[in-house]
Amino acid sequence: MSQPTVSAILPVYNGLQYLKESIGSIIAQTLQPTELFLIDDGSTDGSREYLERVETPFPKIVLTQQNKRQSAARNLAAARATGKYLAFLDHDDIWFPRHLEKLVAPMEKDEWVGWTYSDIDEMDASGGQVSQRTLRSHNPHVQHPKTDLLNMLSSDMFIFPSASVVRSQAFAAVGGFDERLSGYEDDDLFLRLFRAGWLNVFLPESLTRYRRHPSSSSFSERMWISREIFAQKLLADYPDDPHLVRYYVRDIIAPRFYASAKAEYLRHSPHQRWEQCRMSLTLMRRFSALCKLPMGRTALKRAIAFEIMQSPQRFARIYPIARRLFNLPRL
Repeated sequence: MSQPTVSAILPVYNGLQYLKESIGSIIAQTLQPTELFLIDDGSTDGSREYLERVETPFPKIVLTQQNKRQSAARNLAAARATGKYLAFLDHDDIWFPRHLEKLVAPMEKDEWVGWTYSDIDEMDASGGQVSQRTLRSHNPHVQHPKTDLLNMLSSDMFIFPSASVVRSQAFAAVGGFDERLSGYEDDDLFLRLFRAGWLNVFLPESLTRYRRHPSSSSFSERMWISREIFAQKLLADYPDDPHLVRYYVRDIIAPRFYASAKAEYLRHSPHQRWEQCRMSLTLMRRFSALCKLPMGRTALKRAIAFEIMQSPQRFARIYPIARRLFNLPRL
C-alpha cells in the first residue's frame, strides 16, 4: 500500500539561525514528505544560500520572491506542489517526529476532512520550553475542533499553520491564503474552508513546538493593516440578519474587534506609544458604534472612558485613580 503524498512548505525570511532545527524536524518525520518547498522571501542574512546547500533525503525545491510575506510564499509553493496534502512550517517552529503521520491519518480515513490540526508546545526565542498544550490557555472559550460558525467569529481561532495539514484539493478550492494578509491569514483560510463544507479534526496532543519571540508583542504595522482587512471582510460577509435573529456584527464581530483594539491601547500605553494608542481608540469608537449599545449605564461609562482616553498621556496618569473613584469600567 502506497504512502500518502505530502508537500512540506517552509517560507523563510531572515531565519538562518533556526533553519537547521526546522528543516531537521522535517527530515526526522516518520511519514516522510514527498517533496520540500523552501521559499526565500527576500532574506538578507544568508538564508537563501543555506537553503541552496542543505541536503534532504527527498526532493527539495528552492523558490524565491521579493519579500511578499508568508501568505504569498505559501501560495507560491502550493501552486507547484504535487502532494495530496500540504503541510506548512514557519521557519522558526519545529515539528515533533510523528507530526505528519498523525495529522494525515484522519484525512486518509475520510475524504471530507479538509484539514487537521493539533495542540502546540510554546518555546521562547532561545528554544526553551515555556508551556505544553497551550491552545486552551489562550482562550478556554474557543472550541476545538471547529464545528460552530458563531464561536469561530467571536475570537481568534488558534489554529497555527505550523500545527496543521491541509488537503490540497480543499486549499485550491477556496483560493489559498489571502495575500493581502500578514496576520489573520490563518483564521481567514480556515474560516473559508469551514464555510465551504470541509470537516476538520483536532488532535489534543502537541505535535508542534511554536516559537514566540519578544517582538511578537510589539506594534506591527503589517498586523494592524491585516486586522483591518480581515475585520472588513467579516463585516461584509456576515451582516446582521434580523429575520433569523442572527446579529453577527452587533453581537459577535464588533465586540470581538472592540476588545482587540482595547487590548492594543492598554498594551501600548505603559510603553508610551501614544500614536498607537490614538489609532486603537479610533478603532474602539468604530466598533463600539457597531455594537449599538442602548442608552444606559454601560454606554455612559464607555463614553466617559473614551473622553479620558482621548489623550493617552492623560489617561496613563489619571485613569487608575478615576476608575476607583467613579467605578469606571475596566477597559
